[in-house]
Amino acid sequence: MTPTPPLPLVVGYVASEKERARITGALRGWARTHWVERPAELPSTVKHARGGPVTVILSPRDDGGGETVAVVPDLLGAAPCVAIVAHCRTGVEHAADIRRMAEAGVHEFLFAGVDDNGVALRGVLGSAQRACAAVAVLAMLLPVLPADLHRLAEYCVTHPTQARSVSGVAATLGVHRKTLLNHCVRAGAPAPAELINWCRLMVAAQLLTATGQTVEWVALELEFPSDTALRNSMKRYTGLRATDVRRQGGVRVVVQAFQRRLNGAVH
Repeated sequence: MTPTPPLPLVVGYVASEKERARITGALRGWARTHWVERPAELPSTVKHARGGPVTVILSPRDDGGGETVAVVPDLLGAAPCVAIVAHCRTGVEHAADIRRMAEAGVHEFLFAGVDDNGVALRGVLGSAQRACAAVAVLAMLLPVLPADLHRLAEYCVTHPTQARSVSGVAATLGVHRKTLLNHCVRAGAPAPAELINWCRLMVAAQLLTATGQTVEWVALELEFPSDTALRNSMKRYTGLRATDVRRQGGVRVVVQAFQRRLNGAVH
């Protein structure tokens, strides 16, 4: 029997005790929460966390009104696979905080009193995990991909649930589907439909590794028709089972398989 993966761990700093309690309650049964007393404690706490994937929630201000944005680069350096969510307030008076957190590299925003409860909160955390996965995938994929295909790959990796068909991707990018095919032919790459599938599988591999979740969870998160469909695609494209991909290096293994396919593509 496959062991049940541990609940995800949310580590955070939110100054308001009331808001911490609301987030903890919303995540009960879905994730464990651990709150630190000071923002500076987050990088070390995340680095030494055990027993499951980690997502960070960070308010842009501490309880004394000071900025916390300087912690974000430290977090990214300590644990580059950790998704970071900024817990902000709405209103023009908070726009500068939101902008600075975005510039620092947080993956998603959670707004107090708006989407910090129930399904909405879990949706924000899932979006942050996908955004974090996309950063990791593109860092490995773009250096081996011809430049003419970067825009296509960037869209497919950052929007894996929307990138489902060649016609849909072409429409979003504002080109004809034949234009995508021509780009692939000139680059000596697989056809657009196959390239889209590769991108989705790379995101799946990164989520499998970074979140520690099941194949079923990843298939649902990325809107594959079923976990069987994800398993079959992974096996067909890489020659490995999804669980083997996780064990042997995640997205790195899929990118290596894609490189072999790229070198052998015939048009």
